[in-house]
Amino acid sequence: MSRRGVIVWLAGILVVAAVVAPGASAGKPTIDRLDVDETFPDDFLTEACGVPVMTHAQGHVAVRTFSGGGAGPAEITTLNIALTAMAGANTYRFRDVGADHVQVKKDGTTILMIIGQIPFEFTGVLKIDLQTGEVILEPHHSLEGRIEEACAALTA
Repeated sequence: MSRRGVIVWLAGILVVAAVVAPGASAGKPTIDRLDVDETFPDDFLTEACGVPVMTHAQGHVAVRTFSGGGAGPAEITTLNIALTAMAGANTYRFRDVGADHVQVKKDGTTILMIIGQIPFEFTGVLKIDLQTGEVILEPHHSLEGRIEEACAALTA
């Protein structure tokens, strides 16, 4: 599974949790911890860099699911994953760290906050209304220029 595939998979879980538990609120959460240790063909970096790239991801994901009624956090997913992209003898290391927080507001609005560092995309906070898909807040720190840095290291 590609790195973007993992992100899409996690986002899908968050959307399902928000739809299934619209009245969730804070309370003692259930916690699931997933260890990640996987190597996969990295389609994103292969396409961007023009050479075959494999990426090794190692770290963990913790999913805290809250139940109850009313407003408050519905689910908080934290991740800390070290990634090493490899093309031949060349490597490039980067991290995917942060938290995805699904929050139910008093008016029933469900907000997804993606907080942290998303590789090659941004650092900061991205807020999305899950019912409408509207972006409420965009992060101010883009990491898009890092793709050139990664490709330079992988094709040296």
